[in-house]
Amino acid sequence: MTAEDATRPPAPAAGAAPWREVFRGRRGRLTAGLLLLEALVAVQSLVVATIMPDVRRDLGMVHLYGLVFTASSLATIGSIPIVGRAIDRFGTKAVLVPVLAVFSMGLLTSATARSMPIVLVGQFLQGIGGGGLYALSLGTVAKTYPDELRPRVLALLATMWILPGLIGPPIGAVIASTIGWRWAFVAPLPVLLATWALITPVLDLVPRTKATASSISLRWPLQLMVGAGLIFASLTAVAWWVPVTVAVGLAVGVPALRHIAPSGTFRAAPGPGAIAAAAFLLSVSFLAMDAFLTLMLTRVRGLSLGAAGLAITLATVTWAAGALWQSDRATARPLSWLVGVGAILLFIGQAAVASTLWHQVPLFVAYVGWGIVGLGMGIAFATIPLAAMRVAGSGEEGEDLSAVLLMDMLGVATGAGLGGAAIALSDAIGAPLRAGIGGAFAIALVAAVALISITPRIPSAPPARHVET
Repeated sequence: MTAEDATRPPAPAAGAAPWREVFRGRRGRLTAGLLLLEALVAVQSLVVATIMPDVRRDLGMVHLYGLVFTASSLATIGSIPIVGRAIDRFGTKAVLVPVLAVFSMGLLTSATARSMPIVLVGQFLQGIGGGGLYALSLGTVAKTYPDELRPRVLALLATMWILPGLIGPPIGAVIASTIGWRWAFVAPLPVLLATWALITPVLDLVPRTKATASSISLRWPLQLMVGAGLIFASLTAVAWWVPVTVAVGLAVGVPALRHIAPSGTFRAAPGPGAIAAAAFLLSVSFLAMDAFLTLMLTRVRGLSLGAAGLAITLATVTWAAGALWQSDRATARPLSWLVGVGAILLFIGQAAVASTLWHQVPLFVAYVGWGIVGLGMGIAFATIPLAAMRVAGSGEEGEDLSAVLLMDMLGVATGAGLGGAAIALSDAIGAPLRAGIGGAFAIALVAAVALISITPRIPSAPPARHVET
């Protein structure tokens, strides 16, 4: 089978494309490699979250604990636009090895760290690699798969978080309690090597883009990373200097964001701007509640950590179910309608969860509500990048899509940062924890309402016709 045969789209169908088309021929090997990369990143992120208490116990410096996660997020914000532009200019095959090398370097740095600052360096490198893999994976989908297959691939990528959500934390706990937490950073390396061997021979399926004169500027991604770091690092403190630091962060970060984000993002203008704004609001809404859900269930409602974790597992399953449901309708329904359905389900589920801040509301409402949130996220989260792929310029899919992914990552940091600020403020003024968590949940609900309001601006362009290369 030739590369042309492998990239030829299936015969047109009235409904969604058959699942078998995703795994047909050499393209099936490419699909398997992308899924393996997604599962690897998922497992690693969950394992790190599990073993960090042991890392802190051995290395000390508890005040740097939270910065471990912040360092990874900030690196992701910086790397996504750079890698997105690189795959347009140099091709996926040329970018894959450097990205995997940086990710591997981060793993080895963390594994051999003798102090917490070295762990920060390792997590920063992993964040660069993880963000690069995120942009590379979806950029490959945009460039290689015809529109009728993209919803299927995106749904499969979402399902790659189910098994890691179930086995990632236990694996991390077993490794840390037996052979030591350092081996949790070494374990993924053979899988990375196997993934490279699986996917490299079929990267010729990804269409090559003619070289452009545009340069890959490091200034704006790095400037945005610095500005975001100033803002999010200061949000958890309550001091006189916080407004000053936030103002400086905005002054540094906003001009950079204007150079990276699609035109019209700040006003959610119809088209790419609305797509990027929707990605941002969706992540703000989800993280402002997700980051503090287990805290609410354990500290406010008195559940054990294991019982609270069941809500996370439930949402992982319903998220995948929503993505699968969406994949059956993405070629027949307007994408704006699908995002709207997801956003409405998100709001309903979040309102149910927020109601359990009051002890009079039965606890099962929180579980049902969070399951509904997962369902809505599965529908909306899988639809937004699909909308970005449909409006992306030919040969510029990596750059156009990476701008939307960047807004998604900014939303993650913003939702968690604003929620954390609400809790820090309540603690500073002596208010109960419930008040701070309630503030975070209110931010989530406001962002969901804002998302619902802009969904009509998301373009519902017909599926793009696949051009053989």
